[in-house]
Amino acid sequence: SGPVGLQSEGVFLHRFQRSSVASQQGVTRCGLTGGDRIVVSDQEGRFIGLATGYLCEASRTSVSCTLDRDLTKFSRMFFRLDGDEGVVGLSTHLSNLSRLMENSQNSERLRELVVDLRSPEFITNLSSVLPREAKDAVANILKGLNKPQKQAMKKVLLSKDYTLIVGMPGTGKTTTICTLVRILHACGFNVLLTSYTHSAVDNILLKLKRFRVGFLRLGQGQKVHPEILPYTEESVRKKRDVKTPSDLEQLYNKELVVATTCMGIKHPIFTRRQFDFCIIDEASQISQPICLGPLFYARRFVLVGDHQQLPPIVQNHEARTLGMDESLFKRLELHSDAVVQLNVQYRMNRQIMSLSNSLMYDGRLECGSERTATALLTLPLLLPVQSELLSFSQSHPELDLSWLQATLLPSNPVCFLDSSLVPALESVEQGGVSNHTEAALVHMLLSLLIKAGCKAGDIGVIAPYRQQLKTISALLQSPAFTEVEVNTVDRYQGRDKNLIVLSFVRSTAEEGNLGELLKDWRRLNVAITRAKHKLLMVGSATTLRRYSPVEKLIDHLQQENMIIQLPPAAHKALPSMHL
Repeated sequence: SGPVGLQSEGVFLHRFQRSSVASQQGVTRCGLTGGDRIVVSDQEGRFIGLATGYLCEASRTSVSCTLDRDLTKFSRMFFRLDGDEGVVGLSTHLSNLSRLMENSQNSERLRELVVDLRSPEFITNLSSVLPREAKDAVANILKGLNKPQKQAMKKVLLSKDYTLIVGMPGTGKTTTICTLVRILHACGFNVLLTSYTHSAVDNILLKLKRFRVGFLRLGQGQKVHPEILPYTEESVRKKRDVKTPSDLEQLYNKELVVATTCMGIKHPIFTRRQFDFCIIDEASQISQPICLGPLFYARRFVLVGDHQQLPPIVQNHEARTLGMDESLFKRLELHSDAVVQLNVQYRMNRQIMSLSNSLMYDGRLECGSERTATALLTLPLLLPVQSELLSFSQSHPELDLSWLQATLLPSNPVCFLDSSLVPALESVEQGGVSNHTEAALVHMLLSLLIKAGCKAGDIGVIAPYRQQLKTISALLQSPAFTEVEVNTVDRYQGRDKNLIVLSFVRSTAEEGNLGELLKDWRRLNVAITRAKHKLLMVGSATTLRRYSPVEKLIDHLQQENMIIQLPPAAHKALPSMHL
């Protein structure tokens, strides 16, 4: 509809009228949002991929987008828009793999390390690597680190090929990477800092910025954290008034540290620069072909991750069975002399940490201080809430509220509320699996905890199914809950909250289809390691025992007396109490 506008050379702004069928479905149903890459074809399928470009905005009646060709001459046609997987999809995977197969020194060396799995080599003493003038600066930076972190720094400096740093939950991975960059920078090394997501790159840069370490951030401004924008190529170009190619070359060579995502390696800077070290964060979440990209540009590399946490997401079952969800991090881990484990954590108190220790780490995780180990949730207004509950149960002697009193106590940092007798059965709807009774229990617990003085912003709710997140969010509509974060496990990776409530959802009377999500050890590990001071879990132990990871967890909880049996109809216990 309307004339096509020329936005810039080779970029044409189009407006399309939506068909009546499409507009009934609504914009959100199509799964595309502004900024997404799209492909335009005709609905009949005669012209596939007429043009590609970006979606600008979509409303009920119209769609606007910028395309790489003018489609005016097809004006009578009925078009369809599809999300373009192509560019982000496989081209980077394939070009990285074909580069790995090149007949060049660089590629040959990388093939030896990642295909033939040649053992990585190390230098024996530090004095040959550390420049004399940097020794004091490095000693100073090392002061603030714990033992495993210091060991990681030393291992990296001594490496000739690569080092793997296993960052268990809460062990300060970002701080470790930031310190490593500071040390390498003090020694005068060139460092390429990358990760899969923009937010992970920026988290490290936000810390680096405080230590006045200069860096150049590559990437599109709209994806970069606002505080990092002054360091982007665009901002620096404007500030330094870059006019000529040699100005640009100076700009590209000025900083020792360059940061970008793994997808950002198509940037022209890489045709000219080689780095002494490449550091890849979140390396256990990145598929191998993508992870290879930045490694072509560095003499040595450092992978930071934890394969006991979230793996690369691979939706195709066949691809998963053929090993596509194995990261390079996991692949190289067989060389144990290249691995340093960060096992001193500053997030969880002792009881919460014990769950992950028994589930995944065989007791290797330790608390960084007595303060971390004994930290509990502070509920300044707990007493009035307790007395209100007490008087309520005295006037309703038929109700058993002892479970509620026990659950609220900060001195019980881990509680598994077993809803087998309530009962709390799952319901399978069009949008997926949810559990309305569990959602009601979560709502009741949060109401009481916020009333007892817990800040809504300190609370996170996790569920394995999106439908359950919707069900819980629908109950948390009052302003008191605005700050409560309700999300999937994947969205919490790398973050924490003082209080986490975990709804397991699955609960059936008969042996049915179990679904894949709760069979994943790594996902469960991430879910139970997000809470700092208190972790509440709601689920039906009888159903959940059919998933081996959760069964192991329940066995540990039972041993430690952390399971609270809910009475029948527990979710209806407080109909009239003012929440």
